[in-house]
Amino acid sequence: MLTDLLADFSGWFRPHLTFIASALIATILVIYGDRINKAVWALVKGAHFIVRTLVFIALCAFGYGALAVYLVPLLKKLLLLPGSLWLGPVVVLVFVLVGMLAEKQSRRG
Repeated sequence: MLTDLLADFSGWFRPHLTFIASALIATILVIYGDRINKAVWALVKGAHFIVRTLVFIALCAFGYGALAVYLVPLLKKLLLLPGSLWLGPVVVLVFVLVGMLAEKQSRRG
């Protein structure tokens, strides 16, 4: 009976796994994007305005985009590592953990 419940619960998530992975990656990038931007700013703060602008355009357009594109398939595989039966509980747990990270980050300000 528990196996059937887990299978049904996980079955709800399976067709949406790409969207779930995308949402998680996007949320993590939002949580830590400011830190990444500050680190890049520290590297280019002495550069000319045009160079700084081009670096941040590249970071936002290509860097964050590439992270999203390449990490989504990897995260999908990671979410399925415990097995297809456990997909539902794993997704819920990961969203809770990401929520905790977001809450902790918001307290840091």
